[in-house]
Amino acid sequence: MISIKNKFRTGVTALAVGASLLVAPSASAEPVLAVTTGAVFNDPNSTDAAARGRILSHLAGLVDGAEAGSSIRISLYLFHSVYLANKLGDAHKRGVTVQVVVDADSRSTGLETLKTRLADPSGAPGSWVRTCKPEEACLALDPGTTAADPNGTYDNVNHNKFFLFSRTRGKGDVAVDDVVVQGSGNLTSQDTDDWWNDALTVVGNAELFTAYRGYFDDLAAAAVGQIPQVAEYAHDTQAGKAKVYFFPRSGTDTVVNILGTVAPVGTPDSCGGNSPGFGTADGRTRIRIAQGHTTRPDVAKKLWELANAGCDIEIVYRSLDNWTADDKPMGQVANWLTRPVTGKGRITLHQLDNDKRGGSDSHTKYLLIEGTYYGGVNKKIVFTGSHTYTTTALRYNDETLLKYEDATVFDAYVGNFEAQRGAALAGL
Repeated sequence: MISIKNKFRTGVTALAVGASLLVAPSASAEPVLAVTTGAVFNDPNSTDAAARGRILSHLAGLVDGAEAGSSIRISLYLFHSVYLANKLGDAHKRGVTVQVVVDADSRSTGLETLKTRLADPSGAPGSWVRTCKPEEACLALDPGTTAADPNGTYDNVNHNKFFLFSRTRGKGDVAVDDVVVQGSGNLTSQDTDDWWNDALTVVGNAELFTAYRGYFDDLAAAAVGQIPQVAEYAHDTQAGKAKVYFFPRSGTDTVVNILGTVAPVGTPDSCGGNSPGFGTADGRTRIRIAQGHTTRPDVAKKLWELANAGCDIEIVYRSLDNWTADDKPMGQVANWLTRPVTGKGRITLHQLDNDKRGGSDSHTKYLLIEGTYYGGVNKKIVFTGSHTYTTTALRYNDETLLKYEDATVFDAYVGNFEAQRGAALAGL
C-alpha cells in the first residue's frame, strides 16, 4: 500500500475590495451558469498550486454552492483534506445533508474533522460518515483466500471516487440539479502534487444521478451490515450520452467486453472505415489509455488483437503486471503489449513513475476511443473512473467506470493525455 502524505496544501488569498465593488451590480447583468458538463484535470508538474489543486477547487465550489435542503453524497477511498472537511461542515451547518462513505484505510485528521463537523446537531438532519469494515470493501465481498493471495491478506477496498450533488450553483448564480462528479483521485496531497488525476462532471442527467445514488445507498447500507456484501454487482445504466458500470463483477471482464465492441477482430484492417483524420490520418481507430496499473492479461491480449487488426494504441502507464515477492515481473501483460503486430496497427508505451525512479505518476484510469465502436464510425468516447485494469478492481473492490460520448469532453481528455505523454517522454 502506498504511503499517503497527510498534509494538504491550502492557501489563503487576500482580496482587495475597492470602492467600485461596493456599488450594486447592474440590473441587466446576466446570471452566471458556473456548473456545466465537462472535465477538470490537475497538473502535478506545475509550480502553481492552483494548477495542482484544480480538482479540489472545483469540488469546493460545488460544496459552497449546494443549496439548503439539498444533499451531497460522497464515496471515497481516502479522505485527508481538512480544507474540504470544513467546507462540507459549513454546508451541513446551513442545511445541506452530507453523507460520506469511506474505506477503513481512510484514517486522517481530515476525516476526524469531517465527523466532528457533521455531528453538529444544529445542521441538517441525516448527515453522517460511514466506514467500511477494516481490511474489506463496503459492498464487495471479501475474497478470502485466492490463488494470488493464498493467505487471504490482501485488503480489498472501497476504491470509489465519486461525488453527488442534488442541487448546487457552484461558483455561479444559477442552480442546477443532479450533478455527478466522477473522479480518479482521492482527497490527499499526493493526488494533487504527485499524481495526474481527472474529474468528469455531468450535469442534469437525472437517470445517471439516480443510478449513482442507488449504488451509493447500497454501499452505505452494506457498510453497516444492513445488506450483505456481494461478489457480483452487475448494474449497468445507459443514460443518454452516459453509461455507468459498477463493481465488483464475478463474470466476464467488463473492459475486455468494451474493447471487443471497438472492431470485429479477425478481418483485415477492421479498425478502418472512419473519415480521414478521424483517429489516424487514414481513418483507422485510435485508442489512448492513461492508466496507473494494468495486471489483467486478458485486457492486454485484447489490446494486442485490436492493434493487430489495425488500431493505433497509445498507453501512458505507471506499471505493468503484478510483482512477485522477489521483485520480478510476472510478465504476461508486458509480453502482450510489446508483441509485434502485422499490418498497420501498433502499440506505443510511455512510462511515467514506476514507484522506483520518482517523478509524476499517472493516477488516471481513462480509456479514449476515437473511431469505430459498436458498429458505428467517427466516434469519440471517454471511459473514466476509479477502475484500474487489475483483478482486484474487477472482482473484489467497490469501483465505478463511467462512459461518456461527447466530442468536447473527449477533446479535453486528449489534451490531458498529450500532457501526460509529454511528461513521460521528458522523464519527469
